[in-house]
Amino acid sequence: MSDTLQVSGTLRPTPQRRTQSVRNHPATARPHGAEDAAVPGELVHRPRPEDVLITSWQRLGEGHFSLTGQWPHDHRYFAPSHGRHHLVLAGETIRQAGLLLSHSELGVPVGHHFILSDLVYTTHPEHTVSGSGPTPLIIDVRCSDTRMRAGALAGSRFDMTIRTGGRLIATGYSHVSVTSPGVYRRIRGERLTARSPQGPLSPPVPPELTGSATDREVLLSPTGRPDRWLLRIAPGHPTVVNPANDHVPGLALLDAALQAGRALLAPDRFVPFAFGTEFRRYAEHGTPCVIEARRIAPALPGTTTVEVIGAQDGEPVFTSTLTALDPSR
Repeated sequence: MSDTLQVSGTLRPTPQRRTQSVRNHPATARPHGAEDAAVPGELVHRPRPEDVLITSWQRLGEGHFSLTGQWPHDHRYFAPSHGRHHLVLAGETIRQAGLLLSHSELGVPVGHHFILSDLVYTTHPEHTVSGSGPTPLIIDVRCSDTRMRAGALAGSRFDMTIRTGGRLIATGYSHVSVTSPGVYRRIRGERLTARSPQGPLSPPVPPELTGSATDREVLLSPTGRPDRWLLRIAPGHPTVVNPANDHVPGLALLDAALQAGRALLAPDRFVPFAFGTEFRRYAEHGTPCVIEARRIAPALPGTTTVEVIGAQDGEPVFTSTLTALDPSR
């Protein structure tokens, strides 16, 4: 974990720079009328086409890229709520953009493994969903602290800005390292064959506390304390759960942190605009993951900040910091 989590505050739109495309990858060529076609799912590690958020990319210069994407309006998991996009969407967009560029432009073969050490982003708190179709995106990506090994990316920081219609709606960054299948096997050892356990699920907390539509989308199980829960993973939640994963996916941890923040402050509404997470180790299948949330001093006046920590066997797995505008603002 190389950086301290921080909140960057409210974003202010800035003029979009004019850039010139140097090269389009062949996979970006799309038939007329297929503007919403997405990139191949294997390049963003998404087996279901409806979960792919990136639609094309191009290199603008050394370590500088421009991507297009879209945020869905009718997705079962990512659908907007109360006129706002799902907070996890910006983080998933950053994740997919980094994976795509690693495979398509930075020499990483499909099948290599990525270790995300952090994911920090801020969305524009006043951005709301408009229209009845997908929200088109322009994503500017700059790579720094890049390490190459044998012509392929070994690690990098990806900084991104996300715009729609010329308006800045999110900024963020992540640090990524890459490992080969052989090294990953040695790291994971006997856990490489672990899969999400089958059997009865633990009971959920009431969906209205977490902002979930149904019980099966609730990722928290009660412990008898209003600030502490156990992670629960419903197998019928295909966007969050990939049965082939040997550990709990990071997207599930992000959503669990968001749900914990909402549950902690219920019945008050908690709508974060900034979300920072440090991943310290894999969340393992079959081991209880304790999720705890607490209010902490906000970094900005007029905001509420919640820290969420997930732990297994007493060791931290992740730490998330979520910040929302106070309801009175």
